[in-house]
Amino acid sequence: MLAAGLGTRLNPLTATRPKHLLPLGNSTILERVLKVLGEVGVRDVCIVVHYLKDKIINTLGSGERFNVNITYVDQGAVKGTAHAIAAARDFVGGEDFIAVYGDVTVNVDVLRRAIELYREKSVSAVMVGVEVDDPWNYGVLSIDDEGYLIRVVEKPRRGEEPSNLINAGIYVLDGSRVFRFIDETPVSPRGELEFTDTLQLLVNSGERIAVLNGGRGWWFDVGRPWDLIGANRLALSEVASNGVLIGGNVDFRGAIEVLPPVYIGSNSVIDGDCTIGPYTVICGNVRISRGTVIGNSVVMSGTIIGAHCQVMYSVLGENCIVENYVHFRFRSFDGGTVKMNIKGRRVDSGWFELGSVVGDGAFIGYGSIIGAGTSIYPKSIIPRLSLVLRDVKGVYCYS
Repeated sequence: MLAAGLGTRLNPLTATRPKHLLPLGNSTILERVLKVLGEVGVRDVCIVVHYLKDKIINTLGSGERFNVNITYVDQGAVKGTAHAIAAARDFVGGEDFIAVYGDVTVNVDVLRRAIELYREKSVSAVMVGVEVDDPWNYGVLSIDDEGYLIRVVEKPRRGEEPSNLINAGIYVLDGSRVFRFIDETPVSPRGELEFTDTLQLLVNSGERIAVLNGGRGWWFDVGRPWDLIGANRLALSEVASNGVLIGGNVDFRGAIEVLPPVYIGSNSVIDGDCTIGPYTVICGNVRISRGTVIGNSVVMSGTIIGAHCQVMYSVLGENCIVENYVHFRFRSFDGGTVKMNIKGRRVDSGWFELGSVVGDGAFIGYGSIIGAGTSIYPKSIIPRLSLVLRDVKGVYCYS
């Protein structure tokens, strides 16, 4: 499992944690992948780590609670997916193995089908594809009539993609063949060793790679803030039969309205007259005061939200303080899709409703209005009665 990356497109959330530990329903991305691996019979897992690796190791431990045995390998530097897989060479040896990117969602039935296909076919690899509506944002798969890979087209121009089937970042691989081709993989224009280039070398040499069409509706690449909100919508549909899952020692101090699906973590306190949901994750030890509305959002552990706030289509990091009467706007002024700054570039989310992303330990003062598509970085301070229409890194000044 690959969990070494910095996840810079998910800043400010990844300024203080690996993206692989972001919440997904009542768990984290990595924990959900480990659970699926255990369910398909995997017992020995190698996790390739680097960025903030101690947080991953401390969270997952030995893997006993997932019924797996975890070995951790430091990639040493983030030099691409092929480089990361190569870091597990000594662990894998020449055996068959499963490789999964640590920032994608995995479906147990699809993974079982991939393993079965690998056993049925005499191939070097099986790669899982998924159908999406925006293939131009991903590596798009070109396959022949028999279902074998021809090539991966990375982020083609819109309208020029060979299919709507993209690389899901889930593989079943022959270790005796794959590592030899990783050694021959050239450095990409990004300065990295890309595993899709390794796969192309395999194809060019006459090796066969079978593609499993995993369909749609179960997969997310959690690479951007709105992907985290979307992935949690999917995860919440699985948390409980009635759409509501509540941890231990949750204190409801009065009548509240819950619109499922919702997860509320242990030791949280919610005052009366609040509305929680739909599609909302409240992690543990969160405090929400009277009359607040939270929907389509993720609120991480230890955060305090005051009275009569509105938090919609947003992600709040750990240990934030949001004072009374703060509103997170979630629609653009022109009625179009909401845009966010991602790695210094203005990116269209494609969402008509998208609020804000708030880093750990931020303070947002009384009565403030936070504009749609804004990012507030860790430990930033928003003074009371502020109107925030741009990203904040530090102390926000009136403008």
